[in-house]
Amino acid sequence: MTRSNFEICVKGRRLRVPALDVAGYPIIVKGKFVRIASLFDEYWLEKRFLPDPIAMVEQIESQPRKPDLFTFAERVPQTAPRYGFPIEWENYAVMQLQSYDEWLGQGITSSARRNVAASVKRGVTVRVSSFDEAYIRGIMAIYNESPIRQGRRFWHYGKDYADVRDENGTYSDRSTYLAAYFQDQMIGYCKVVWDEDCAAIMQLLSMINHYDKRPNNALIAAAVRECCSRRIHYLVYEHFIYGNNVNSSLTKFKRANGFFRMDVPRYLVPLTRKGRLALWIGLHRNPKDRLPPGLRSWLVEVRSKWHRAVGVRKRNGGRNTPVC
Repeated sequence: MTRSNFEICVKGRRLRVPALDVAGYPIIVKGKFVRIASLFDEYWLEKRFLPDPIAMVEQIESQPRKPDLFTFAERVPQTAPRYGFPIEWENYAVMQLQSYDEWLGQGITSSARRNVAASVKRGVTVRVSSFDEAYIRGIMAIYNESPIRQGRRFWHYGKDYADVRDENGTYSDRSTYLAAYFQDQMIGYCKVVWDEDCAAIMQLLSMINHYDKRPNNALIAAAVRECCSRRIHYLVYEHFIYGNNVNSSLTKFKRANGFFRMDVPRYLVPLTRKGRLALWIGLHRNPKDRLPPGLRSWLVEVRSKWHRAVGVRKRNGGRNTPVC
């Protein structure tokens, strides 16, 4: 086992973090006061190649300067705990599929069904694309449409070609790239990463100015078609609920389009006295997740208003001109 630094991307920034090499897999360590180790890109690795977690724990424990906690999770659809370590439940947005027609007819809400039809009626077409220069520049155009999305600074705004290529090109050998077009302009894209019995949406994004054409609904429909053609029964789209905000716009979108909440065990293995103490009093959790839902919603709204105000000033050459 060797120690090194490993580059990761956090909120659009590249950072180097401490890492351990365990059987050829990077175990990254984050945190200053409580150092938490995890398998890099655990969520995206192929299930059949995941290293044995017991062996990982044993090797990490043998280190003279070991982290305080090691964490790993089960993979969808494994919902029953299989190991004797302390657990917390991690939620995912999961769609269970049998056929495209069943999904369209019974698996989604009537409003989502209308949006899928509206995207076709309004001229949106979705097709599988090669991950080539035209596709990458199409992604860049979507990224650079606005520096603010959903009331917060958009991390991908202004990225150069090489960064966009490298960040979207991961796992390309087992990915499908979908592109939504309107009048030969790429207005949305979706990347689906394949595994044995599951697929996961890595990115789904479209242009704000073409929201009325419902490209995101068209892209979800295309992803479902691809899954059904490959006999993939589970489509995962990151978390169903973020923090304690159970009614976010993204959760509502996922629910309407046939995703439901599936909780899987996340194991937390304390490796030091500090780790055991941190686990006991909850120091390993994100402080934002401990805020009351009402206070967190208020802070999100304040942040959104701030970003909108900053955006208005920039568009008006620094003048704080009110918007009617």
